[in-house]
Amino acid sequence: MGFADDISKWTQKAKGQMEVAIRATAFEAFKRVILRSPVDTGRFRANWGVSVGSPWLGNVAYVDPSGQTAMGEAAKGVDSWNCQGSIFLCNSTEYGQKLEYGSSKQAPQGMVRVTAAEFEGFAAEVAVRSTK
Repeated sequence: MGFADDISKWTQKAKGQMEVAIRATAFEAFKRVILRSPVDTGRFRANWGVSVGSPWLGNVAYVDPSGQTAMGEAAKGVDSWNCQGSIFLCNSTEYGQKLEYGSSKQAPQGMVRVTAAEFEGFAAEVAVRSTK
């Protein structure tokens, strides 16, 4: 086995670890947004959707007060993403923007803005943890 083969194997391993770290970081951000979402009936939490390439514009009829179903769907979306292009977490409920900007006492600072502000702090930690 030559030097070029060693470098090629190392490069492939590093690329794989990088993708694992990127996916883990994306999921952590999505999970934080979902779990910060205020709950009345659970409709808002249920309507977080993940898509690749363009924003998700769907709407679901069920409720998900715990956020477990939404997080499961987010995990599937992140796992299927090839780490190329953009991945989106969207909520198309008619009251989502009002909730983000403080209409709920459960999340007066919003969900997305708080998670975005924390991103730099948790991204490196998640990336390191996910590749050990």
